[in-house]
Amino acid sequence: MNINVCSFPYNASGDGKADDREAIQRAIDFVHKNGGGTVKLDAGKTFKVTSIVIRSGVTLHFEDGAVLQQAAGSEGYYKPAGEKYEKYVPSPGHNFSGEIKWSHNWYRNYPFIFAPEGSTDFAVTGNGTLRMSEVEDPETLIKICPIGFYRCSNFTISDITITNYHSYAMMPFTSSDGLIKNVKINNWSHGNGDGICLMNCKNIRITGCEMFTGDDSVYIFSSYRDPRRSEWWNSDEPQASENIEIDHNDLKSNHCKAFGMILWGIECDDLEKVEVRNVYVHDNHIETLGNWLWNPYSQKGGFPPVTNVRFENNVIDGIEANFFDTHISDMNYFRSMSSFQNGNFENGRCFWSMKTSAGGKAGVHREENNSYGFIETADGGNAALYQGLYIKTGKPCLFKAEVMSDGGEFSLFVRNLDSGNLIASLPFHSGQWEEKLLGFTVGESGNYHIGIESGENSCGCAKIRNAALGYSENATGDYEVIYDRGKMIYKYNENLFRR
Repeated sequence: MNINVCSFPYNASGDGKADDREAIQRAIDFVHKNGGGTVKLDAGKTFKVTSIVIRSGVTLHFEDGAVLQQAAGSEGYYKPAGEKYEKYVPSPGHNFSGEIKWSHNWYRNYPFIFAPEGSTDFAVTGNGTLRMSEVEDPETLIKICPIGFYRCSNFTISDITITNYHSYAMMPFTSSDGLIKNVKINNWSHGNGDGICLMNCKNIRITGCEMFTGDDSVYIFSSYRDPRRSEWWNSDEPQASENIEIDHNDLKSNHCKAFGMILWGIECDDLEKVEVRNVYVHDNHIETLGNWLWNPYSQKGGFPPVTNVRFENNVIDGIEANFFDTHISDMNYFRSMSSFQNGNFENGRCFWSMKTSAGGKAGVHREENNSYGFIETADGGNAALYQGLYIKTGKPCLFKAEVMSDGGEFSLFVRNLDSGNLIASLPFHSGQWEEKLLGFTVGESGNYHIGIESGENSCGCAKIRNAALGYSENATGDYEVIYDRGKMIYKYNENLFRR
């Protein structure tokens, strides 16, 4: 189904003067209720509206040169109420509270194009422009996010331009399975002017976009119980930020980070729910790289875990020092963290990477007093469970873990992250928990994978718990190793350190 909003019976004017909100909304609702399709904004027309609610199964398509223009003033704003709509009065100005830091009104006001919670299979596409309101006095300006939604899935935003905006340009919160492609974001005014905020999102790709933003351009936001929550979103029940690809973008920021992470989920009791993992950043121009680590809404120190971050073929003009203060397991190009974290799996899979092929499986079993990681293989598949650490050359290391298998032969292992070369390996096949020690030294300082793996011919299941990596203080007589949880003394055994 394809509908042009200027056609009968919708009859939007597209003259940039009349209020076209009702006409466009009726077209969207009709398409949604009749199986889905495309609602087209006619080429070369300017449609003045206060806000639009997009629905499941609907593509809002901008024909060439079409403009969706935010109306001035605070009258005529609507929010969804089931399948119907209610009037509401958005808050003008920049902040809604003097007590909450960065309490920007666009967190409370509904977005300009908004998809209700649970919406799926919707899109905003085409060669057109979202232009936000132009008001001289910022205290009377209705600051709303051009595109935003919460707990939605299977969405596409492509080929449009967002301009003259005065908030964040896009706010996909706790959403999944989305594509943001070939979007241009520019000309912020009267506000922060951030670009795309991926809060607690998964399975998202941002590709081919051009941004010159007033604040951060693209960031991955791990959040929990953010006090700026409103009736249309919250971060009280987060999901991990995972499987995110950022590629072939030109990201520029006026004074902040062009790409980075905001890691504010540390208050969550289950850190697995706020972990950032499996991020692939490649073939971009990134003006500035950095992370936000200080959380103004928490008295608890630290920040959520980050695992498996890949950088390839990027041009990065500058890097802030806070990026290197972040503990990231299994990262290439830059240094990974240098000490084992969550070795007993009390925080689930945090800091652990999992690699499988057909017939292989990796995961975590969580119990109050008996948490462990596991790998399973069958039919020639293989699997591995590991952390990625930065290790300096020439310093003897000792990897310690409790392991067991169901009879198949598995191994503790150390591999170079970049080359994949095996540095050290120790097989195990006992059906009972036993402590294993794998000593090794590396030929060059770099990032290494350390954990358990199966061979291609192994079948069965292996388990690991209480894993730690220590470094030698001396290599004569007794072998003294410093672990994160204190000193442990081992009798020096040359066989432990065979390369």
